[in-house]
Amino acid sequence: MDALTGLARVPHRPTRVDVGITVLLFGWALIEALAANSSGERWERVAFAFGVTAPLLYRRRAPLLALALLIAVLGVRVWAIEGWEDSTFPFPSLLVATFSAALHVAPLTVAVLAGLATLGAMLSLYPLGYYGSPVSVGQLLILGFFVAGAWTCGRLVRQRANQALRARSQAEEAAARERARIARELHDVVAHSLSIIAVQAGAAEELVLLQPQTAREHIAAARRTAREALTEMRHVLDVLRDEAPTLAPQPTLDRLPDLVDEVSAAGVRVELTTTGTRGTVSAGVDLAGYRIVQEALTNARRHASAARTSVAVDYQPGWIDLEIRNDGVRPDRTGDNGQGLVGMRERARLYGGTVHAAPDGDGFVVRARLPREQP
Repeated sequence: MDALTGLARVPHRPTRVDVGITVLLFGWALIEALAANSSGERWERVAFAFGVTAPLLYRRRAPLLALALLIAVLGVRVWAIEGWEDSTFPFPSLLVATFSAALHVAPLTVAVLAGLATLGAMLSLYPLGYYGSPVSVGQLLILGFFVAGAWTCGRLVRQRANQALRARSQAEEAAARERARIARELHDVVAHSLSIIAVQAGAAEELVLLQPQTAREHIAAARRTAREALTEMRHVLDVLRDEAPTLAPQPTLDRLPDLVDEVSAAGVRVELTTTGTRGTVSAGVDLAGYRIVQEALTNARRHASAARTSVAVDYQPGWIDLEIRNDGVRPDRTGDNGQGLVGMRERARLYGGTVHAAPDGDGFVVRARLPREQP
């Protein structure tokens, strides 16, 4: 499933895979343009080859825009020439763009319209003589098969990637609940041990002058109980600690781009902006800021995955301001029955900060202010 979530991931800039696909298709288109036997200008064919491949660089970040640009370039090319002229065949690029639109566009209706736009653009070329031969039923069926196949593959990958992310999230939540339950049980054991230590110490204090030997026995018992309590406390820490703490440091605000990529892969359109100079931020405040953004994005994914979400981080001299805005959460939906907001406020309050969450127009906004240094 990792390969599927990798395909569904939406990076901030084109990856090497995106660049490789674009360069490969451009090379193919360029060979077709240069080898074409037509009376038109060669530079026009080369420009067309570039125009129907370059938008694929942003097929994941802006799939609808990339598809629209490809269709627009194709339309300009068709209407700019008179009659049929041999040139680059844009069908491979359109199939890749259709696959990307089905994969990365969350609303099903919009994704379906994107697929129909591709099919319509290709069908519109037949009466214009772009293919150089009369249209046949077989050609139409083949064209529809490939467009539908590319769209279906993209949607299936999106569905399976979302299932994998949900399964991973549920497994992590179940493990966290179990660790918390075990920790509570061990906490009760430690609390009982401490009460025994208090009783033993009190008895020793009363008998230290009258019965020194008995007092020493009480002190020895308190010592043994204290050692057992320390052992149980280490168990509590082991339960609550990450499985590999040296390999998985606590996240900070610097890792928000990775968080945004993960949420984007789950189908939420997230835009991250950072202003100001980061400078020195205490570890606790750094972690609290990250967790507040993470909780807000989790609520957005649960209640408004198809809406646009923006995350703004503003580093000021004495404060760090965070704003998470979602355009699709209804005002009466605060997420998690309010528990998520309670957790955010508690994290901020612990470090002397504040969190305000309220409806904003048709959406919902969470604003947090954290001090750079712990109080």
